[in-house]
Amino acid sequence: LKSSKVGFLGCGNMAQAMINGFVKSDLVPVENIIVSATSEASTNYKTCEKIGVQCTARNDDVVAVSEIVFVAVKPHLVRPVLSACTIPKNVVLISVAAGVKLDVLLEASGLTRVVRAMPNTGSSVQQGVTVYSYNETQLTAVQQAAIELLMASLGYSRYVPESMIAPVSAVSGSGIAFMFMALEAMADGAVKSGVPRAMAYELASQTMLGAATMVKETGQHPGALKDAVCSPGGSTIAGVHALEKAGFRSAMMDGVEAAFTRVKQLG
Repeated sequence: LKSSKVGFLGCGNMAQAMINGFVKSDLVPVENIIVSATSEASTNYKTCEKIGVQCTARNDDVVAVSEIVFVAVKPHLVRPVLSACTIPKNVVLISVAAGVKLDVLLEASGLTRVVRAMPNTGSSVQQGVTVYSYNETQLTAVQQAAIELLMASLGYSRYVPESMIAPVSAVSGSGIAFMFMALEAMADGAVKSGVPRAMAYELASQTMLGAATMVKETGQHPGALKDAVCSPGGSTIAGVHALEKAGFRSAMMDGVEAAFTRVKQLG
């Protein structure tokens, strides 16, 4: 991949997160990445210029020189953007647009080598979650290995059947925003209790990181890990009771379900 040209159609937040992850991983040299934006005056164009990648306002400039092209535009723009491009047949096309299925990508692009992926913004610090799917008969073993390397460089990655992309997107793609909300709420509670805000963010973020690491490394059920913190008559069980009364877990489940429903609508 060191010599491969990687392109992005669209350079919004998700594209920027992935670009930062690729560059930090040293998998794709920054000079080998080219992105397109709506105009040279756009904020995204200027941000990507600062990262050091090649920038253009023409999508055809991207597809003409890239071996791997990421489609990182809004879902409703995927069809018109791809239909308007003249894409070389050897390009591997990877869409990160929520809800857009493989058959739509095949039809709109005229290509046979297409991938549907859903990363999250944690990719920018190589702590992302990316799930992806493709028709294994259409990609060579070398191309499949290259896709696996690219996705793994952003953090946790996994190939899944296309039917799993939408529900998984609701957990990891949207869920990172839910984690930010929970972290912010914890920090606000700390500030209300007298903790300086900067310290509150540090404490809340490290606490969330520690909890996630414990779940991953111990293999224990989250409920068992929670119970181990709740001493009889203690402060933690009092806080858990307050969260239960407020519908904390139900609200989180509703959030995931609502995101899943919306992903299906976008497709």
